[in-house]
Amino acid sequence: MTPAPAGNGTRVNIHEFYAADPRRQESEEISFGEGWTDHADPSSTYRLSWVAVTGELYAVREPHPGGGLLAAVFDHYNVHQADVDDMRVEILVVADRRGIEQALAGWPEQIGERDSLRWARERLATVGPRPAPGVDAR
Repeated sequence: MTPAPAGNGTRVNIHEFYAADPRRQESEEISFGEGWTDHADPSSTYRLSWVAVTGELYAVREPHPGGGLLAAVFDHYNVHQADVDDMRVEILVVADRRGIEQALAGWPEQIGERDSLRWARERLATVGPRPAPGVDAR
């Protein structure tokens, strides 16, 4: 089984993501932080979460009108102003929790850095497949 590629390019809004696989709605999720940044999208931040039942680590884009420095402030106070259609989800990798945690070791120190999402993608590119039967690692 081959791991899902980091940054697979498939992006749907957050509601479509959960509707596409009902298991996601009931699953435990582990947060890997809010406030990840992408130099190509300075008016947005990203949240990373791992869905236990599917093994998917996803990034959801959270645009902040006005962006820039305010984006981090909005994340700190958990203020979400985005339209649901702008909250795009990208599955970064499908893997077990241990593999994700090992790849993202040190993430709390990295999340506030410029282009921190690139750091996460580079680390996740080394993650092996989720060793669980019945999980499609497309």
